[in-house]
Amino acid sequence: MMTLLQGNWSLFIGRFHPLLVHLPIGMLIVAFILEVMSKNRRLAVLSAAVLPVLVFGALSAVAACIAGWLLSTSGGYDEDALDLHMWMGIGVAAISVLLCVFRRYALFRNAWLPVSFVMIVLLSAAGHFGGNLTHGEDYLTAALPFGKNRSAEATPAIANLPEAKVYDQLVMPILEEKCYSCHNEAKLKGGLRLDGMDNIKKGGENGPVIKDSVPEASELYKRLVLSESDDKRMPPKGKPQLTPQQLEILYWWIEQGASPTATVKELHRTARMQLVLDGMKPSGGSDANPFVPQEEVSEASGQDVAALEKIGVKVMPVANENGFVMINAVNAPGFGNKEAELLLPLKKQIVWLKLSNTQTGDSALKLISQLPELTRLHLENTPVTDAGLTHLAGCKQLKYLNLVGTKVTDKGILLLQKNAALKELFLYKTAVTPAALGQLRKAMPEMKIDTGGYVMPVLVTDTLVYRKQRT
Repeated sequence: MMTLLQGNWSLFIGRFHPLLVHLPIGMLIVAFILEVMSKNRRLAVLSAAVLPVLVFGALSAVAACIAGWLLSTSGGYDEDALDLHMWMGIGVAAISVLLCVFRRYALFRNAWLPVSFVMIVLLSAAGHFGGNLTHGEDYLTAALPFGKNRSAEATPAIANLPEAKVYDQLVMPILEEKCYSCHNEAKLKGGLRLDGMDNIKKGGENGPVIKDSVPEASELYKRLVLSESDDKRMPPKGKPQLTPQQLEILYWWIEQGASPTATVKELHRTARMQLVLDGMKPSGGSDANPFVPQEEVSEASGQDVAALEKIGVKVMPVANENGFVMINAVNAPGFGNKEAELLLPLKKQIVWLKLSNTQTGDSALKLISQLPELTRLHLENTPVTDAGLTHLAGCKQLKYLNLVGTKVTDKGILLLQKNAALKELFLYKTAVTPAALGQLRKAMPEMKIDTGGYVMPVLVTDTLVYRKQRT
């Protein structure tokens, strides 16, 4: 019990290191500047302020060293990089204390300025290597305007997408951009390295981070979708977060078995993932997605997008730079008729609307009918009735409609004959009768109607014949 309590106190004090370390940086730099300025006769009076500032800086440097050493005992850092940072910090503290003694007793006056300069150089180096430990070795260079440009918002285009290696060309760039700074050879936060498939499989202090092809049970994905206020969220608050497309790619990869070698064409693609992949195709490609308009529109207002995201609705681009978006209320079960008004400012951009398992009702469909580019509409398990379907005639581009688990009847689905573009209709767990289905199929023979209730064919091996052996 005493060891555990002592360890907790050590870590608690150690975590003050990032706060304490900024005090000596500021105070010692100020002391150096005052020292330089006091060499001017007209500013000689500043010399009297050097010692008090230097003493405060030296004391805070010693305190920062102690807190830093306690923090280092928690592990998770490259030993060589940590030792370099630690000894530089100790050097700064020792020189600052030595300068305090020199000034207090007026010793080696001619050495004050040169020694102070050495201290500042060492201080700068210690700060730089400390930043590398915290943020990664490319923390500064990654932000250079003329350096390698990686847009956090755009998904890179891949020429031959079906043949692309999912891990090498889709997953690894995401981990490199958003995760390597804290989970690499130099810094092992949580004992976890993500720079390489072998390290991912090995996991960290809490075991494997990928589990049984279930993203929701895999720490690698679970921590990415925690609330921003949760201390376990990754990346931590204040660092660049993953885009919705990047989250979808990681979810898909884990769900499909987290293969290190599989190509895009070898894995099953959900409709959501297909839209993400379509956004990664080079512009001008020959493969047109029937659910994405070929023209371009202006981007949605950031304020309008923020209004939806504030209530938990996801807004995700469907392709590179064409302006169209998909809306997903999977994390907003309370989304209903009133909230549907927030969709109208984006009516020119919305092409896919997923409102499954929400409170969306007939009044909302009246607003949804004003979305001229809508091609996919998911209304599974919502309180929609026949009255709501009367409004969908306004959705001239609607190609996919999911009404599973709704209250629609024959009267409602026969109204869908006005949606000439409709190609896929899902009606499982509704009150629609076979007679109405036959009428609808006759009117729209090219439309695929899925009513569920699947029956597996009987195989020869399903029936065993036993014969009594003669004696």
